[in-house]
Amino acid sequence: MPDVNGFSSADYKVTGGKLLRVRLRTVPDAQGEPCIAAVSITGDFFMHPEEVLEALEAALPGVPLRADVLRERIAPFFAGEVQVIGADVEDFVQLLLAAKP
Repeated sequence: MPDVNGFSSADYKVTGGKLLRVRLRTVPDAQGEPCIAAVSITGDFFMHPEEVLEALEAALPGVPLRADVLRERIAPFFAGEVQVIGADVEDFVQLLLAAKP
C-alpha cells in the first residue's frame, strides 16, 4: 500500500540472511501498468564500486514492474568489474516486484 507521498516499500530477505529494502513510486504506463518513477535501494548487501548502486537507481525510472524487463535492465549492473556481496540480479528483481502497488 503506497504511503501518503505515493511511495511503496518492501523488504526482501536473501537466501543466506542479507536484507534488501526498497522504496519506490510508480506511475501507470499507456496500458495502465505500473512503471518505476523513483526508487531507492538500501540494505545490508555490499556493491563495489558503490557508485554502481546510484547508477542502477538512476536507470530504473520508466521501467515497467515486470520481471523480464527488470532482469534485463538490472543484469548489466552486475557485470564486469562490479562486485556484489550478499545479493544477485534475481534478488533485486524480486525486491522490486515485492513493492509493486
